[in-house]
Amino acid sequence: MKKAICHYSFHRRWDAEKWDANRLAEEVRNLGVEGVDFHVRYLKTPAEAPSLILNAIGKHGLVLSGLSMSNDFNTDDPAKFKQQVDAVKNWVPVIDKVRAPVSRIFGGHLPPEQRLDAAAKAKGRQRILDALEIILREAEKHGIVFALENHGGLPCTGEEQVDVIKTVNSPLLRATIDVGNYMQGGQEGHVGTKVAAEYCAYVHFKDFRKVKDETKPWGWTIEACTVGDGDVDHPACIAELQKIGYDGFIALEYEGPEDEQTGVPRSVDYMNKVMP
Repeated sequence: MKKAICHYSFHRRWDAEKWDANRLAEEVRNLGVEGVDFHVRYLKTPAEAPSLILNAIGKHGLVLSGLSMSNDFNTDDPAKFKQQVDAVKNWVPVIDKVRAPVSRIFGGHLPPEQRLDAAAKAKGRQRILDALEIILREAEKHGIVFALENHGGLPCTGEEQVDVIKTVNSPLLRATIDVGNYMQGGQEGHVGTKVAAEYCAYVHFKDFRKVKDETKPWGWTIEACTVGDGDVDHPACIAELQKIGYDGFIALEYEGPEDEQTGVPRSVDYMNKVMP
């Protein structure tokens, strides 16, 4: 397995300190990590992005672990749905040009109060399937792999990821296993990892603490924290990935409230301790 850091891990410093792609790559290199994941939200246009990415990783001797999308296909507004689909399609040639091994995508936002609403979930699932059918036609032209993350509410659990991936039935759609996000649906990280591991093409390493919440069916809500300080069983997640022979990138996605100048290095130190 290889280590990487997601662009989003530094989103506060990116904004506050006016970073660019080169500065991000420099910080990742200085932390002794080999890979970096760029997020399209923080890049310029699709036309400008390839040179920014390739120059940055080339200058600092890094490997591009992935290129991350930020989409929401669960909308009943046809114009907004098309906008979300087109936004992903516009980045497909970029994924190809920068030779990203995988591109993280989302399914759709589903509010917590709708997670037990079978009709709402069914409608959202179909919208996601409809969108994936379109963008995978573009992916086929370039031979790129999209990895569907358990984010935003749908899919959230490992079972929901696997359901969508098996329904689509394309080698170009795999899973991004976010070991923390499973907890948003009341599923332990290592349990969701075990369920989706067979389809894994990418991994996000993050952490959450459980906070008692009797309004949730599972009895708790979550709060982000520095990796290693929370309730995700990272060694168990890694063990499940080892069982299926996963040898790709594990990318730190730091979301904790601790200052990124200390929270990210502490998270990297923890990664170094628990990763093989």
